[in-house]
Amino acid sequence: MKQDGPALLIAAGGGLAIALLALSPIGGGLGSMLVVLCFWIALAQGGIAVAATCDLVNARWIASVKPRLLALTPLLLLLTILFLLLWPELQHYPWNGMGGRYLNTDFFMGRNLVALLLTYAAALAYVSAALRGTAQRQKAAVIYLFLFVICQSLVAFDWVMSLEYPWYSSMFGIYFFIESLYAGLAVAGLLFWWRLRTADREQGQVREHFRDLATLIFGFSILWGGLFFAQYVVIWYGNLPEETGFIVRRTSSSTYLQMAWLFLGCNFLIPFLGLLSARVKNSPALVGAISLVILVGLLIERLLYILPVLAISPLTALAQFSLLGLAFVVALRHRSATGDRAEEL
Repeated sequence: MKQDGPALLIAAGGGLAIALLALSPIGGGLGSMLVVLCFWIALAQGGIAVAATCDLVNARWIASVKPRLLALTPLLLLLTILFLLLWPELQHYPWNGMGGRYLNTDFFMGRNLVALLLTYAAALAYVSAALRGTAQRQKAAVIYLFLFVICQSLVAFDWVMSLEYPWYSSMFGIYFFIESLYAGLAVAGLLFWWRLRTADREQGQVREHFRDLATLIFGFSILWGGLFFAQYVVIWYGNLPEETGFIVRRTSSSTYLQMAWLFLGCNFLIPFLGLLSARVKNSPALVGAISLVILVGLLIERLLYILPVLAISPLTALAQFSLLGLAFVVALRHRSATGDRAEEL
């Protein structure tokens, strides 16, 4: 507990600062907070989901970064608490006040809060079993992944898609949780770069694990590109006004169009073309750079989802993003003393 104390204090302080920013008159309302939450919850839940998936298939490469990914668990509780800050701002959703059975304020907050808390509880159970190396860790991994898919689907359908009510896409849920896994792999890529930059022992084994991860990131770039195209081509082929409006609003101005091309390049073109080369796959610095590009692309995509609908205060969003980023880095680092032991599990 003494070792966790500074990390918990920093996370609590960061969460309080974010809450004060969100509730202040210059807080930027729903838009700023929604962008920040959508981004960091994808990284935190996705990182743990990557570790859980690897446990299910007995993947060896995860051993080098598993303790750090599991250390993201406290962030899930912090993000759940920060989600409550959205409650007063739900009036900005177009369905507010319509009296729908599914889309109403109380049910919106209730189902999302339950999903976030259950996902956090499942993450705690999985992390405990994984770090102790018990036989229950695969069962716990399945439970976490099931709740992870539900939670990310709610982020997609409730938090983001319902901003464009009555527009809908049945692929939004799978797109979001695959993208969260993609983000988790990108975080692992940065962790490998950091470890190979600073560690001297067992370099050969860590590098072997690193090459496996680089191949996975390459594969997920193709998967992400396929899902993006599948979602887009159905809307394009149907050419119905109620469906095309979502895309038109995000490509009608030169700024939004540039953002769209930018996140497409960051999430697909750069990882795909870059990791075609075996030399790049064997370079921690280059794979780390590609991983960072993927995360930048994810952030740009979140901005593009929300900017055409809600106003965002740049300074407030930057401050909230930075505070959660600090909590994220602290979470990744504060278990370094126990990391070597956990890698053997």
